Amino acid sequence: SARESISEIRNATVHGFSVLALVERPSGYRLYWAIYVRPVGRITPLYMRLIDPFRRTLIYPALLRRVRAAWTRSTIASI
Repeated sequence: SARESISEIRNATVHGFSVLALVERPSGYRLYWAIYVRPVGRITPLYMRLIDPFRRTLIYPALLRRVRAAWTRSTIASI
């Protein structure tokens, strides 16, 4: 639907999917986001363990801040 999306990445280390769903709520909208990773080789589990702290503390929060800022800008522009 127009409020759902999936994107895919595949490289030598991982085969990953990012899934987004925007759900309308009485108080506004809620964004659901999931990352799914399929191993490509034996190194994938080690690679994922090594980058996990960076993903959780740096990458995902920064990405979500950018999404929120863009959402706020588009909401203000439509008023």
